[in-house]
Amino acid sequence: MNSALSKPLEVPVMLAVDKHLAVQQHLFYEARLLDDERFNDWLALLEEDIRYRMPVTERRFRKDRSAPLAFGGGYIFDDTKARLAMRVERLQSGLVWAEDPRNKVRRSISNVEIWQGAEANEAEVYSVVSIHRSRIDGEEKHFVAGRRDVWRETTQGWRLALREIRLDNAVVLDSNMNTFF
Repeated sequence: MNSALSKPLEVPVMLAVDKHLAVQQHLFYEARLLDDERFNDWLALLEEDIRYRMPVTERRFRKDRSAPLAFGGGYIFDDTKARLAMRVERLQSGLVWAEDPRNKVRRSISNVEIWQGAEANEAEVYSVVSIHRSRIDGEEKHFVAGRRDVWRETTQGWRLALREIRLDNAVVLDSNMNTFF
């Protein structure tokens, strides 16, 4: 279970400096693994019970005070580790036409906040990811999203247990969503 979802903190508590730096380095390392298409190494950073999801962005006028949708707006994806592994296998199969030739992808991670998580071995992390993707035909895409993560300290080091990605755009203007955030 992802405890940070069930027990939100009232007041953020800072992590010890050494843990803060370790988690921050994991964010940058994770981005480099994904940029270099080292997907199996990236999967090794994920907890077995990970939830990796991108809710549909809901846009409302400020004066709209109606209740949110009963079941939320849905998800663009809501993946488990098994589903993420399937997505990686698909990308590595050589059969994904949108990835052949290879896209050049760069991720920049910024506005990083790291707080004590709901459990003693967890860190709650807020960050912004900016992704630039360039295709051979000169087509370029740019995604910006806020992320809320839970990283869990284990005997194997820090592992990602939850990632909730909130795209800035309400409409995904892309022909595919092969990018990991």
